[in-house]
Formats: sequence, structure tokens, C-alpha cells
Amino acid sequence: MTTPSNVSSSSGSKEAVVHQVSRVNLYDFGYEKAGTVKGDPEVYVSFLNRIANGDLVEENYRGITDDEKKERLQQIKDLEKKYQEVEGANAKIETEITEKNKKIDEFRQEVLKMHEIRNNDHEKLRKESFSSLKFGIGLFILIFLSGYLFFFYISAAYKALYVDFEKIADGIARGAGVGSIMPQPYELAEAIQYNFLLFLVPFVFYAFGWAFHVLLELKQRIKFLFIGLLIAVTFTVDLLIALIIHNNTETAKDLMGLDTTPWSSSPTFYIILFLGFLVYITWSLLMDYLMREWDKRKIAVNLNKIIKHLTHDVRLLKAKLLPLDEIKNRIANYRDDVNTVMQGNLKKYVDQFSSGWIAYLAPENMKSIKERCLNLKKDFEEKNGIRPGIVKIISKRG
Repeated sequence: MTTPSNVSSSSGSKEAVVHQVSRVNLYDFGYEKAGTVKGDPEVYVSFLNRIANGDLVEENYRGITDDEKKERLQQIKDLEKKYQEVEGANAKIETEITEKNKKIDEFRQEVLKMHEIRNNDHEKLRKESFSSLKFGIGLFILIFLSGYLFFFYISAAYKALYVDFEKIADGIARGAGVGSIMPQPYELAEAIQYNFLLFLVPFVFYAFGWAFHVLLELKQRIKFLFIGLLIAVTFTVDLLIALIIHNNTETAKDLMGLDTTPWSSSPTFYIILFLGFLVYITWSLLMDYLMREWDKRKIAVNLNKIIKHLTHDVRLLKAKLLPLDEIKNRIANYRDDVNTVMQGNLKKYVDQFSSGWIAYLAPENMKSIKERCLNLKKDFEEKNGIRPGIVKIISKRG
């Protein structure tokens, strides 16, 4: 490696700079060179630059060996390859983060737009916004209607399918009538005794109600045909149950020699029919309303869940980003090692050389040159930030 070194000009008053590393006693070298150029301040500064660049070093300076430089070069090559791999992986992650952030912005805009539309249209706000109060009241009613239908259809199925004419006749004889359509606790026990599967009967009607909601969700016009058929089937089942219960009661009365009443004139028949069918229709409509009301809530909730999920994904992706600064700094440090020409106390070396140079300028007639060189030394140290302590001097040619 070539570095600057001084050679005399033809006049002998100036020295030019060439590239050659010089290992010298800096004090003696400074005194000698000052004598060669009569303490020329410009040449003095050029030597200070050589010291700062590592081209002029102390005899016992410590640098980096050729083997260490080869090792550093290989490490630089490996780190640069790793840097490119990490940079590529980070680029893919950054792209994914950008895409997810874009989706988050889109969903947030959708939520904001939905709120703005509803706020400007109060009728739409009333129809499309989820109401906790309405939903709560509807759910409260639905729960009790479900309980009513459960016991009603157990009682109706029991009275229709498991007839005890003597018991009915005995009740009529005692003036107790035919009993309530709603079962007493002992009647439920009797229902279990006769057939525990009677407890499944109400769920058939619950299924009809759920099917009613499913059909209302359809977009095709044919849904009205299916809804009509479903209502007709449910009405027919309720009608048959009411007819069977009425006929069982009238048969018991006939066995006792009492007058019978045709079903068309019997209030009990219509009570049984409509307490089942009308409540079932009400239950079905209420179920459909609650499901639609819940869907209103789910729209905003689902959008917020998506935003939350995407935000979580972005955090995970950011955690996967690998830092490049550490690799970059290691590459820079290894390159510095390769270009290192000296490790030592730069301030001390400048002072040693300057002491020799200034020593030559001790005579009174060179006082002005001496003062100028001292000022140049001070300016040079401030400009280059030269401070006491061990430093690594990097070749500016590297």
C-alpha cells in the first residue's frame, strides 16, 4: 500500500506529497523536516494530514496484519450476503404489513361510512342499528314463550295420545271438568311414565319455528310458497291435536250419558287450537326478529374483530423484522479494520511531531513562523476533532 511521503521541490523550499508509509521517530522527524523547509507552515500542515491519515506513523505503531485483513474481507463478504438475505426477508414482511394496514384502513373507512350514513338517515339508523333494549325485551319474551310451548305441547300430546276415559269421566262427575290444557306437575310425571319421548314433541315445533326463520332469509320468491306450506302443516298438526282432545272429552261424556258438543261449537277446541298455533306463530316471528337484530350487531362487531385480528397480525409481522443496523455496523467496522493503518494515541503523535517541528523554530527570528504553526496546529486539531486517547486511524484512500 502506498501512502504520502515528502520529497523536496527543485528550489528546496517546498515538499510535495507522494504515497509511502513512513515509520519514524516523530520528534526527530519533525525537527529534521522543519529544518529542510525552514518551518514552512503549509508543509507543516501537510505532515499533520499525513499523521491523521496514518501515512506517517511512530516506529512502534500497531496496525492490522495481512492475515487479519483476509479474515475481515471474508467476514465482510459473509455479512453482506446475510444483509441481502435479511433485507429481502424484511422487504417481503414490509409488503405484507403494508397490505394488511391497507385492509385495516379500508375496514375502518367502512365502519366510519356506515356510522355516517346511519347518522344522516335517522330512519335507517332505527332500522339498521342494533338495539340492546329491543333485543333484551324480545329475548325475555322468547324464553318464556319457549317454556310455555314446551309444557303446552307435552300436555297436548299426552292428552291426545294417552287417553284415560275413566279418569276424564271421573273428573266430569266430580265437577272438575276435563282439566287444564297446561299440565300439572303430576301430569308431567305421568307423561314420563307413559312415554318419556313426549319431551321431544315441543322440539318438533321449535324446528318448525327455526325453519320459518330460515325460509324468511331466502332471497327467492318461492320462499313464500314454502312458508305457506310450513304454516299449513303446523296448523294441521295443531288442528288434529285439538280435534283428538275434543273427541276424547266428548267420548267420555257420551259414556256417562251426558250431552255432547260438536267441535265447531266447542270453545275448548278453539282455545286448544289457538293457544298452540298462534303462540307458535308468535314464537317463530319473534325468533326471526331476534336473529335479524343480532345480525345487525354482528356487522359492526365482525368488522371490529377483523380490524383487531389484522392489527394483531401487523404486530406479529413487525416482531419478525430483523434489525439491519447491527449487520451494517459490523460491516462498517470490519471495513475500517481492513483500512486501518494505525492504532494509537493520535493526539500524542501530533504533539510529538509538532514538538520537534517547533523546536527548530526556537530562535527569535522565527517567532512569527512558530506562532503561525502553533495556531495551525490548534485549528487542525479542532477541525479534525483530535482528542487525547487511543484511536483507530482509517486510511482515507481505502
